[in-house]
Amino acid sequence: MFALFSFAGASLIRRNQRRTILTVLAVACATLVFCIVMVLPYITERIAAVADASPRLVVMNKAAMRYGLPESYSKKIEDMPDVVAVNRMTWFAGVYNDPKHQFSSVAIDPGTLAEIWPENGFDAETLARLRAHRNGAVVGAATMHRFGWKIGQNVILRSQIYPVTLPFMIVGSYSGGSDPSVFMFRRDYLEEALHDSTRVDMMWVRCANSRVASRIADQIDSTFRNSAAETETDTEKAFLITFLVRFQSLGQIVQALGLCAVFAMALAVLNGSSMTLRERRGEIAVLRTVGFSNTQILASFMTEAFAMASVGGIAGTSTAALILELVRGGVPALGPALSSGMPYPILIGGVAMALCIGALSALAPTLAALRTPVYQSLRDVT
Repeated sequence: MFALFSFAGASLIRRNQRRTILTVLAVACATLVFCIVMVLPYITERIAAVADASPRLVVMNKAAMRYGLPESYSKKIEDMPDVVAVNRMTWFAGVYNDPKHQFSSVAIDPGTLAEIWPENGFDAETLARLRAHRNGAVVGAATMHRFGWKIGQNVILRSQIYPVTLPFMIVGSYSGGSDPSVFMFRRDYLEEALHDSTRVDMMWVRCANSRVASRIADQIDSTFRNSAAETETDTEKAFLITFLVRFQSLGQIVQALGLCAVFAMALAVLNGSSMTLRERRGEIAVLRTVGFSNTQILASFMTEAFAMASVGGIAGTSTAALILELVRGGVPALGPALSSGMPYPILIGGVAMALCIGALSALAPTLAALRTPVYQSLRDVT
């Protein structure tokens, strides 16, 4: 058995090197396409799954978000049973040095930032600097990577909603949560620049647990029913689904086209492997003649296929991860879809798919060759 493994290694070196390289490249391309097309549906499903268990609620004006909510609502919501924290959020819609450089930028209450979004990973030092600097901002890692920003750097954003252009100092960053691309800064800084209190576009409410979220949502809406600004309270999942639904159709189309391309590449690999093994029927016949069993011969050829598939799979997944890292945060229209880099399950799935292609490319042709009588194989070769 071990002698045949050595033979498999030697065969990879002395065989048709051009065909070997092309086979590895075909597997790498198939793996690359697989990883890229699976990212969007995987991340949207993961965000929805995480939000499903979230104890957060989103409160907006029932008429439309642009009408806003009175600031006084936050105090009334805070006093409700099982409400842990409330954060008032105002959309700033900032642009950085070029109209193309847009991203999510919001004004928030710094005091409850960690309580509302603990999964974002805000450290105590970042929160302390945010409280200490009135123009401080906490920026998601994807946006930091997109523009090459550093902590302590000063940046200037022009609002597309308010008639202000504000300077900020980046006091910290975060990489957790469903969307590590948001630019967050203090609401009182925006109010000071406008010389007036800003409207509250939405309020984020963190409940004691997800079981009481529906009850609190109903209580909030009933409290402000028939008021000048009636509320509509949704769970975080329901709120995010309205944004993610536009990606689902796009993701399904891209996924279908990508998987068709993967299937075509896999067929090309299978065809190339079949041609290679057809040319090596003489080797198989000789190995059977000198006493090697069919299992040993199959293991040898499978080893060769797995070696090529592993190289191609690792090359393809590495390239896909590098591409997503380079464009991380660079497509704001896709929101959080390209903000987290390549998920590890997709990388593992890509390598597993490459190994499956390698196994199929060796298994079927080798079994066909082993079923052929030795004398017939030798006669066909000669």
